[in-house]
Amino acid sequence: MPKPLEGIRVIEIAQIYAGPYCGLQLAHFGAEVIKIEPPGEGEFLRMRPPKPRGANSGFLMLNPGKKSVVLNLKDERGREFLMRLLESADVVLENYAAGALEGMGLGYEDVAKRCPRLIYASCKGYGPDSRWANLGAMDFTVQAASGIVDMTGYADRPGVRATAALIDTSAGMHLVAGILAALIERGRTGRGKKVEVAMLDICVPAVNGMIASALNGNPLPRLANRHPSACPSNTYFAADGQILIYCLTEDHWKRFARLIGRADLLDNPRYKDHASRYAIIDEVEALVTEWTRARKRDDMVNLLIEHGIPCAPVRTITEVAHDPELRERGLLRTGEYLAEGSIPVLGSAIKMSGEPEAAVEPPRVPGLGENTAEVLRGLGIDETAIEQLRRDRVI
Repeated sequence: MPKPLEGIRVIEIAQIYAGPYCGLQLAHFGAEVIKIEPPGEGEFLRMRPPKPRGANSGFLMLNPGKKSVVLNLKDERGREFLMRLLESADVVLENYAAGALEGMGLGYEDVAKRCPRLIYASCKGYGPDSRWANLGAMDFTVQAASGIVDMTGYADRPGVRATAALIDTSAGMHLVAGILAALIERGRTGRGKKVEVAMLDICVPAVNGMIASALNGNPLPRLANRHPSACPSNTYFAADGQILIYCLTEDHWKRFARLIGRADLLDNPRYKDHASRYAIIDEVEALVTEWTRARKRDDMVNLLIEHGIPCAPVRTITEVAHDPELRERGLLRTGEYLAEGSIPVLGSAIKMSGEPEAAVEPPRVPGLGENTAEVLRGLGIDETAIEQLRRDRVI
């Protein structure tokens, strides 16, 4: 069964996470994704230590199902080959530093003149009109600029960042959505356009509640794992780990109180609602902890599920990595990389009816420049010219 983006060609000039994650999703949907890499060691993440399987594990996760073409964009011939590729493409995907591509004559205005049907998809840390447009941006730095670091952690300590690349992946998916919308519009108008996503911008919806509180003159304090208005809601020690319990509604609290044998509290005015319980939050949480410490984590999860009370086990990353559901759901797949044999690669969280969970053939992560000659031959470049380009380090 054909995939939704079969026949769509994407040229990926991107590195590290946000851009390559966007390209990965387009490849999952069936697009031909051609990754442009510089000569030598390829894109920044490919050979960054540690690399126990011959390449960085993050690179291997983010690049299955793509093709790799080496082009030296500092060389005029490399830039011309790229422009010829763009003439045959539907989308170009880039997350270079601000001004870098423009300085090489590969900015949107330059490319659009020659490739009017092309979707030019750009992911930056900050908007081009931002005072921080030229500031280098990574997931962690944007967490700081967006207020996420300040609102994470405990009140009596400096804020902390999330180790997970939440902003990179969210920026990548926002860019996917913009690309798909632009492709639909091009189907009506016949013309491409620029699609732009700034990593700082995509943080605003995620922290909208905190922004609203600040605009109302009531900035919320750093609460660690507590909820700003629900009580009890926190992580609690179990006999063999931790559990998060989240009594969002009064009904959740009533069920929980009965479950732990404290139905007497339901008539106690000090426990009558969230605000009252919040006023004695330490007392409430001591009561919850007394119940959780005597029980195993997973037993409590099953019990709370039965009683309709929101909760989750606080799992270690090792537990998550070995969870069979990741493969059953197609979130982790078996791929291949050069002589390294089978490797784990990312699947897609988006599921569509009528599609198999995984391709018949394991997706390959391309070796550096593995597809260069093939792609150049498609532009009409003969073998003699290709060999000369190699000698000149253009490819």
